[in-house]
Amino acid sequence: MQKRIAVLGGVGFIGTHLCLKLIEAGHVIYCVDIRDRASSPLLRQVAQHPHFRYVRHNITTPFGVRCEEIYNLAAPTCLRYSEALPVETLKTCIAGAANALDAARNNHARILYASSGSIYGPVYSDAAYSAAEACSTRRILAEGKRAAEALHRAYHAEFGVDARIARIFNTYGFGADLMDQRVVMKMIVAALLGKEIVVNGSGEQLRTFCWVEDLVDGMIRLMEAPRVGNVRTVNLGSSHEIAIRALAEKIVEMTGSKSSIVHTEARIDDVRRRAPDIAAARRDLGWMPHTPLAEGLRKTIDYVEMLLAEKRQANISWAEMI
Repeated sequence: MQKRIAVLGGVGFIGTHLCLKLIEAGHVIYCVDIRDRASSPLLRQVAQHPHFRYVRHNITTPFGVRCEEIYNLAAPTCLRYSEALPVETLKTCIAGAANALDAARNNHARILYASSGSIYGPVYSDAAYSAAEACSTRRILAEGKRAAEALHRAYHAEFGVDARIARIFNTYGFGADLMDQRVVMKMIVAALLGKEIVVNGSGEQLRTFCWVEDLVDGMIRLMEAPRVGNVRTVNLGSSHEIAIRALAEKIVEMTGSKSSIVHTEARIDDVRRRAPDIAAARRDLGWMPHTPLAEGLRKTIDYVEMLLAEKRQANISWAEMI
């Protein structure tokens, strides 16, 4: 059955893939974002699609849209942005979530909130939460996500809003901007440009990386899952761990790059291990990522090579690319 679906933050990396997948499924999509849709290379191909609607709006102010489902992915996810503009970051997370929940309540719509694995803290338990940590600008986005989760539970308890929460861990893939601050994209761009690949600390930190299309599948499954008595909350991410230094070496090998890997001082908030427990997603949604890291890296490398070639043909220097 065709549905009207609003994707808040639809011009972003994950939002773009979600819009494309939902359009492919035959739904009418309202892509809401403060960024121009032209900034997403992938959205250009559906700009004239009869089921695609672009709405320029900042969700920190109230809005109305007639729809059956709302995916809220709106967040300034760039670390440098959240450090430079902590108030705007918190407004987007908190005021934006409240406005999205009001829209869901008014439309009797189901809403899914894209939270983050970073809300768990250094050792991924609420007991590890530190008030001092919350004051760090590096924790601003995580604190905003934590508060937004509480809002979703409050709207569910008080108003009966059908809310779901997806805690998203490291995601990568094609479609991201060359300026994207996610570690995989940064390393691939540096490798293909022959620049140094920077690793914080020893590089022994363990991380997981989920292919973006696998992640989107998990989000859609969560949205479509039967309603339960509480706010469905699941972790979405890969369970395959790799050390950051090993990831850099793998990217250098796959690109045939001569880039050197250099180590800088470790970040004080850089946890030793960050891996999601996806047992609930497996059990309740029948979901797990299936794209091997090597396959996903190859697709992402091919995508970045294509973008860099286009920029070279347009006589854009590497300094202007990143």
